[in-house]
Amino acid sequence: MLSHPDTLQALMQAASIQSYRALAEKAEVSRWQIQQLRAGNIEKMRVENLKKIGHALNISLTDLLAQFAPAPSVAGASPVPQPSPFPQTEPKRLSSEMPTQQQMGLPHALQVEALQTLETWLIQWPTIAKRAAERPDLPAAKLLPFIRPVEQLMADWHVEAIAPIDAQLPYDPQYHQLSRGTAQPGDLVQVTHSGCTHQGKLLHRARVKPTDAR
Repeated sequence: MLSHPDTLQALMQAASIQSYRALAEKAEVSRWQIQQLRAGNIEKMRVENLKKIGHALNISLTDLLAQFAPAPSVAGASPVPQPSPFPQTEPKRLSSEMPTQQQMGLPHALQVEALQTLETWLIQWPTIAKRAAERPDLPAAKLLPFIRPVEQLMADWHVEAIAPIDAQLPYDPQYHQLSRGTAQPGDLVQVTHSGCTHQGKLLHRARVKPTDAR
């Protein structure tokens, strides 16, 4: 099993990042944060900073947690303190601020449960966003920036839209659900709700209508 510094070096190499300083600059975090990750002190770091580092390394927060989660301690063993070559210029974070990997690793079953909770949002939001973007004078347009964290969460969990809103495409009963009218496989339909997949598996079908429906 690779050490934390070796793991970080491998991820940096894959992302074409040449140094810890370059990683800190790309992620827009301090070098102290990078040192914390190297030392295996991920539970002391803010989730916001971990997301930035993961984005710079082209991996999700979930994958970053899996890569750097502290190994389970052996009963009776005393942890060995990790020296830091950088002065601690940032306030010390309480370990309770960052849950353990078991709490935040988001195993598949927990993801499915959360997605079920978000089902209404997943069904309705793409349509609301499309309509608000078409009418920027509507107050709803002001809500768009506030939903980006949820969109990022969906991206981290590999939740992808089946089709864009208003797209016209051949009807496929496996991925499309008629909201009105009738259609045969291959008939041209228009997307009213985009539907989505989770890690390549169908979560809920896109809602469509025949192109001649009013």
